[in-house]
Amino acid sequence: MTTPTAGKLYGGDKKGTLDLNAQTNTVMATATMNEPPAEGEVYEGWFEDKGDASGYALSVGKFDEKDNTLTINQTMVNPFTYSVFYVTAEPVDDPDPKPSDVVVGTELPTPFGQ
Repeated sequence: MTTPTAGKLYGGDKKGTLDLNAQTNTVMATATMNEPPAEGEVYEGWFEDKGDASGYALSVGKFDEKDNTLTINQTMVNPFTYSVFYVTAEPVDDPDPKPSDVVVGTELPTPFGQ
């Protein structure tokens, strides 16, 4: 996963990794950040369908604060509509359900983005 660049959620400096496996409707993934979040913040992972799709952002949870890792094992109706995965830094106990500014992101490989 890399930092955002002009007009994209990814493409800059590498700041983490995403190991992704999708079979039918089940998504299994592990996302790891190289650095901890700032004091008073937590990392949150998101799938989103960009481009011609709806632009809907789906939170897949908060990263473990001990090892900066998020483990995903989720059954979805159609996971392949999502085209990007990204991480935001959110305030602890954030009441706003929308994503904050993107810290890192990555484009999802085919068959995602359909």
